[in-house]
Amino acid sequence: MFFLILTLIVILNTNVGFCESEVNWNRTEYNKVIYLNVAGELISTTYSTLTYVPNTKLSFLNHWPRDHKGYIFLDLPPDLFKHFLHQLRRWSIHGNRSVSIVFEPPSWTVKDEFNEMLTALGFQKYQQIVPIQCFKYKRVDDFSRREGSGIGRSCDTNKTAGWTRFVDQAGTAIINHIPESGLRLCGGGSPGWLFGVYPSILYSTTIGTMCYVGPTGIPCARIAAKTVQVTHCGSYFVFDMPVAPECPLRACTIDRPMTQNK
Repeated sequence: MFFLILTLIVILNTNVGFCESEVNWNRTEYNKVIYLNVAGELISTTYSTLTYVPNTKLSFLNHWPRDHKGYIFLDLPPDLFKHFLHQLRRWSIHGNRSVSIVFEPPSWTVKDEFNEMLTALGFQKYQQIVPIQCFKYKRVDDFSRREGSGIGRSCDTNKTAGWTRFVDQAGTAIINHIPESGLRLCGGGSPGWLFGVYPSILYSTTIGTMCYVGPTGIPCARIAAKTVQVTHCGSYFVFDMPVAPECPLRACTIDRPMTQNK
């Protein structure tokens, strides 16, 4: 009986030792530093970061080619990959594996190339979703809307309301400064201007107020009943045009370059 109990104790201790070794090995593997050759630039991160989102091409490290030093080789733009890796690292630190997470490009000017990289890495479902107003809008090229146009009887009505993109002769954006009194009526009886800011981040939307200059020069004598939403669609803005409080009040437009920071 004594020898039987002793044998059981030895077996149990051996199994516990194996389990502890396996846990320690998994912990070591989880925190292991991985070196990546990204188009010639050496980038390091941890195994846990690269495999944080499961069932992606990136998480299957053994499927990627190796360079002559044995480093995983990724033929991808280094700057874009580092921007992607920074976001992935933040999510892994905060434990965020929600389906709502979205990878944002460093700039709207490289969004297509960034999304192509996400697809190559197996993260296509985590791309930014394009707002519907960025492809469902009215195009307006009426030159009489431009700042500097003379007086007229045109008005912002239900017919002109809704998501609108200004193009060509109409300029590209609603002005966000007070028009000069009497000189810039933009085809209406009183000019309208945006009291607010343009969005600077891709696919983001800002909310402002449409103000109309009064007959005596008061900058915001009339206010549209509905706020003005402005969406950054990459290479252009779209505006959710409101109905003017009375006629003939009309928003003025200008040519305005897109904000470049995102």
